[in-house]
Amino acid sequence: MWRLLGAILVISISLTGCATKKEQRAALEAKKDSIVLLNTQLAAVYMQRKQYEIAQQHIAKALAVEPNNPAANNVMAVLQWRMKNYDDAAKYFNKTLKLDPKNAEARNNYGAFLCERGDVDQAVKQFDMALTNPQYATPAQANLNAGMCLMKKPAPVPAERYLREALRLDAKLPEALLQMAKISFDSGNTYSARAFIQRYFEVSQDTPQSLLLAVKIESALEARDAEASYALRLKGKFPNSPEAQELHRLSLKGK
Repeated sequence: MWRLLGAILVISISLTGCATKKEQRAALEAKKDSIVLLNTQLAAVYMQRKQYEIAQQHIAKALAVEPNNPAANNVMAVLQWRMKNYDDAAKYFNKTLKLDPKNAEARNNYGAFLCERGDVDQAVKQFDMALTNPQYATPAQANLNAGMCLMKKPAPVPAERYLREALRLDAKLPEALLQMAKISFDSGNTYSARAFIQRYFEVSQDTPQSLLLAVKIESALEARDAEASYALRLKGKFPNSPEAQELHRLSLKGK
């Protein structure tokens, strides 16, 4: 009788000890996940503030805990890109996508990196792969990036398709509106260019580039009052800009 009770007691203690170890392991994993997430988020914040050294410290902590975390590797890739460590950036982008091939955010970032480095075709492939993920939260951005990248060739016809899709998804994307104004103006669709540049000014601040384009559009439409108004804004807000100098040359040429 006592032997039986003793056996039951031993078994009971053993099972309880096993459950405790599982709970400890779960708690440890949760703590690791929390450390990785917190340091990855902090790295992203400091990177946005251009405090790259502090960002590097945080993302290094995250990767020390979990070297194969895709989000942490993606942030490290972008950070190395910002710091102009291009070989390291490429290495971390490739590692991120090897760990998580469907990571649309990382593919969009990698595409932007490749475009800046001059590899337009490979960049657009990355944007397209990002767009195949139905869970991607910001497809308008990848479409915008693809369109703007193609304009580096320039390739306005395929660029326009991406830009129009970006505007279908987000009608107030300033960069897409400005690019469509440029494409429309260059192709001779001046009224369309005017519509896009007006929409641009409704959602974004004046820039030298946008104001000079607006001057050219209104000049082509022979709308002298609107042309003069944009010219005045350009000279008043950005008097030392290359665009203001170009405007001066154009006005002298027109005399």
